[in-house]
Amino acid sequence: MKAAEKYRRVFGSISHLKDQLSWTIGLTNMVEFLAWEPQRILGITKKQYVRQIIEWVAHPDMKDKNIEEIEQSVIKKLNTKMHESEQLETYSTQTTGICNAREAVRRVKFFSEDYLNKEFDIFLSLCSDVYLDSFYQQFITFEPSGLWSTHGNSGIFEFSAELKAMYMDNLAYNHQANVLIANELKLAGRKNPDQILKYCVMYEHLLEKGFIDKGAKFLLLFIGGNALKHNKQTLVDRELALCHKRPKKYQHLLRPELLEIVDHLQVASITWSALIEFNQRYLAENEVSQVEQKLLQGFHQSLKAKSFMHLDV
Repeated sequence: MKAAEKYRRVFGSISHLKDQLSWTIGLTNMVEFLAWEPQRILGITKKQYVRQIIEWVAHPDMKDKNIEEIEQSVIKKLNTKMHESEQLETYSTQTTGICNAREAVRRVKFFSEDYLNKEFDIFLSLCSDVYLDSFYQQFITFEPSGLWSTHGNSGIFEFSAELKAMYMDNLAYNHQANVLIANELKLAGRKNPDQILKYCVMYEHLLEKGFIDKGAKFLLLFIGGNALKHNKQTLVDRELALCHKRPKKYQHLLRPELLEIVDHLQVASITWSALIEFNQRYLAENEVSQVEQKLLQGFHQSLKAKSFMHLDV
């Protein structure tokens, strides 16, 4: 049985992006993130962790010691390593090395883009349709109607859509308005050199698999520490130039069918600071429930605590 089949058998699947998923899936996605990247907990990769312990056990000093003595020696060395790597300043740039639980949480909470992605998954899944209409109408025109469904980069999405060409961050889809939004999240990093074309591959794949309807409007929205400095055409031209330099590697991104999707795609960007400002205006200008008020304000608090918001620290 293939991995995709095993996953769908245990956790279920979706057949269309209009399928609604519980916000609790965001918690499952968080566990998946940590399970697939144990270095976020250990402080180094699992392979490095195992190798380190083997080296300690294989050291000549361990030759005549019994299992209990070896165990105590390894535990002592691990504790020493964890003590050496622990940081007592919130935004210390030291984020590598075997660590204890407190240090692991510091690294992901303030420095991890992947962790931010999972926070955003939960945030977006709990936002009202009215909020999502208002937010996305800043960047793309559509008739505000229908329910929004959101999908993070989870096993359910990956193994349902069977999209292997790329990894997305988060999708928001309005079936009735026939609008697809790809939210590409960054801390303070830049757009990947082939990212727009890869998102067009994703759109093509979702259309072929029947996960979105024909003619769906498509917006690629970058949310990050900085706004995009160039317009869509300039960005696409640079990506195409890169692909033409290495045609064997990027031939799947140079197909005429894909370039038609490029023409159809809209690209926009907003900074995290501007997102917070929009949310504050939204709260001031609309009557919202106490739950949504807490949701927006709580997300603001988390964003303001990220390391990239404190670059001068």
